[in-house]
Amino acid sequence: MNFRRITTAILVLVCMAGIAESKEAEPVAPNVDLKTGAISVPENYTKWATLGTWAHAKTEGEPGSKEYHVVYTQPETIEYHQKHGQYPDGAVLVKELLNTETMMMTTGSAVSHATTLKGWFVLVRDTKGRYKNSKLWGDGWGWSLFNAPDSKKTVSTDYQENCLACHLPARDLAGPNVHEDDKWIYTLGYPVLRKK
Repeated sequence: MNFRRITTAILVLVCMAGIAESKEAEPVAPNVDLKTGAISVPENYTKWATLGTWAHAKTEGEPGSKEYHVVYTQPETIEYHQKHGQYPDGAVLVKELLNTETMMMTTGSAVSHATTLKGWFVLVRDTKGRYKNSKLWGDGWGWSLFNAPDSKKTVSTDYQENCLACHLPARDLAGPNVHEDDKWIYTLGYPVLRKK
């Protein structure tokens, strides 16, 4: 009888350890290599929800936009953010960089539209501080820039040198109640994330 209880207890502990270990081994996001932390552009990201679109103006004196940035994320990221007011662990933001063309149309004298894919900027929310030895992970996120057509190999080498400068203004624009690590994100351009 005691032998049976001890055996059962051991089996329960082994199973619990296995479950805990498998949870630790789960990837932070579908586009992150579990061992190295390498980030890639997620497949089928264009089927995700669109957070927002940014237009970058041409140089002074030229009409229209020189580039569009369309930002996508998983639908569950939107639901979580609406409920909790912050990005969940594993949230993926894909900023698609698109070249443009500007032309005269009946709707206006300088109407820009997207033409070809230029590349992607991908962020992965990391609330657990994974990949401390990688220069592409830190400040609560994984950071990577990709030039089209290569969606697997980042051109980023160090997020502090390659990425943060463009995200510093976001910190000044973030509200006082924004989670510290989420201040790196230009959330003000994503009205869908506002609480319902």
